[in-house]
Amino acid sequence: MKIRFTIVRKLTVGFGILTFAVLLNSLLIYSTLNNSKRLNEEIINVYTPSVSYLNDLSFLINNSKMLIKNWVFVERKNDTPDKLNLIDIHNKKFPELIKKLSEISKKWTEEEQATFQNITTTIKDTLFVKHKEIMQSLNSFDSYDDPMVIFEINPKVEEGGEVINLTDNILKKLGSLSEKLNKKANDSNFAMIKSFVGFQRFVIYSSIFLIIATLAIAYFTTKSITNPITQLKKFLITMTKGILPKEKLKVKNDEIGDMSSALNKFVENLIKTSEFALEIGKGNYKKEFKPISEEDILGNSLINMRNNLEKAEEEEKNRKEEDKLRNWATQGITKLGDILRHDNDNMEKLSFNVMSFLIDYLEANQGSLFILNNDYEKEKYFELKSAIAYGRSKLINKKIPYKEGLIGRCAYEKLPIYLKEIPEDYIQITSGLGTANPKNLLLVPLKLNEDVFGIIEIASFNEIKKHQIDFLEKAGENIASTISSVKINEQTAQLLLDAQQKGEELSAQEEEMRQNMEELQATQEEASRREIEMRDVIEAINNTVGNIDLDMNGVAISVNDRYSNIINVSSDNIINKKHIDLVSEDYNEDDEDYQNLWNNLRKGVPCERIFKYNTPNGDVWLNETFTPFKNADGNYDKVVDLVIDITEKVLLENKMK
Repeated sequence: MKIRFTIVRKLTVGFGILTFAVLLNSLLIYSTLNNSKRLNEEIINVYTPSVSYLNDLSFLINNSKMLIKNWVFVERKNDTPDKLNLIDIHNKKFPELIKKLSEISKKWTEEEQATFQNITTTIKDTLFVKHKEIMQSLNSFDSYDDPMVIFEINPKVEEGGEVINLTDNILKKLGSLSEKLNKKANDSNFAMIKSFVGFQRFVIYSSIFLIIATLAIAYFTTKSITNPITQLKKFLITMTKGILPKEKLKVKNDEIGDMSSALNKFVENLIKTSEFALEIGKGNYKKEFKPISEEDILGNSLINMRNNLEKAEEEEKNRKEEDKLRNWATQGITKLGDILRHDNDNMEKLSFNVMSFLIDYLEANQGSLFILNNDYEKEKYFELKSAIAYGRSKLINKKIPYKEGLIGRCAYEKLPIYLKEIPEDYIQITSGLGTANPKNLLLVPLKLNEDVFGIIEIASFNEIKKHQIDFLEKAGENIASTISSVKINEQTAQLLLDAQQKGEELSAQEEEMRQNMEELQATQEEASRREIEMRDVIEAINNTVGNIDLDMNGVAISVNDRYSNIINVSSDNIINKKHIDLVSEDYNEDDEDYQNLWNNLRKGVPCERIFKYNTPNGDVWLNETFTPFKNADGNYDKVVDLVIDITEKVLLENKMK
């Protein structure tokens, strides 16, 4: 069987070679970098700090050699800097350094660790022990004058002495260990450099190989694809010009061959589709055509276009019908608007003309107009203003309580109510054939800004269409607006009439008052009697209204019992106190409003204010009316303050807030 060497296989082989080369290159790069990283970490984390710490240890031991000599030959006094330094080496510096070296020495070889352990043991168990023996023997000033001590100690720290030789031996071992670790660091560094040089060469060679391989693969792959694609390109360019080629493409044994075969099939189907489109253009909607598949966009679109063209005529008829209904509604609103403008001065005439027009325009049999009477909020009802059947007005006096029956329900819901089954006794229309009930009933609220002004009731033997209901809803807004205006005009006219009547009454009262004044001069006895009655009234006021008299500086002159009881303060504790001292501490005499109050009173202007009082029984609020009075000389010398307790009102308002 012949192998089908497709484009996918060609590309797979070519890119497989490249992928293998890149993968191999990546593995070698990773190995080189990983090795370099390991060497670098050894240099940075092991060898470099190890050599540094060993050098520090050598310096520390060498320094202790000098300090122990000074302890014996130079320093006699205690606590000198050199002696303290040597003690610090023993107690702090050496242990800290050994701790660091012990931690890092875990990464050394076993031989290096053994050498380091030997050096550490020698220092701690031998050298520093001898140091401490010398330091203990020469621990005072007098000990330096003891010949036996000097004879025993001096030879140990002289050249060739026991301590000096031991120190030199330790330094030699430390130097050897440090040199060995330093050599390892240099060797690792050299190995890393050598690895990078080899890596550099590898990158160059591998790059050259990849470039050559890529070019070769690209050349052979392109050659096997370009020629067939060129043929496809020419074929497609011809199709973009609107020409369907008659010659078919050659089909090869690869994906491009599959494309050529598919394109040949596509051209064949496109020819069939174009023939179908030509038949549709000629108006032949019965032409048989089968799409290539369920996903055939062009074929399915042509079938949809054929179906849509068949429906176009029917939709055009529907559109014309909608336009007709829209024009019908517009003309009706216009005609109704003329009626509303011409008859807006009389509610009865307006109601009759509106219902006559609506019944005629809707081709209904009977209609009624109910208008809401809300002169008394608690006794609202709908009043029948117009009832028409077969073009004749029915004189019916009918009132329907608010929210009762279908009328009330329509007003409450603020929505139309359409019934196709009406109770037997709801509506009766008398015709030449006898008495019969209509089949359909429509109630529409007359509302403006969600306020209902009335209800229109239409009854008909014929079904009431949706466009008629919509028209009546729209008309209802205009009717409601006009009803609102008419009611306002009627109320305004009534108010003007009432005002005129009251004006006449006031004129008559003025004349009567003039006559009374004349009679008053002649009836002093009657005046005295009325003065007595007035005193009784004042006494009654004193029993119900609090009173406090103030001088022009706000100081209490007198006070009645009612005022004293309200604020729960005795009269003696009120007299000679300023008004500002009696009210709540919330007020201040320097407040602008309080100063304006007394400035106006001194000018003779009565004022009214509400003040809060802090009483033993709780806070109270008083509505105070200040009235200035003149003395015999015509000067204002006192202010009468009448107060009313409004505490309950204030508390209720605060609670409602």
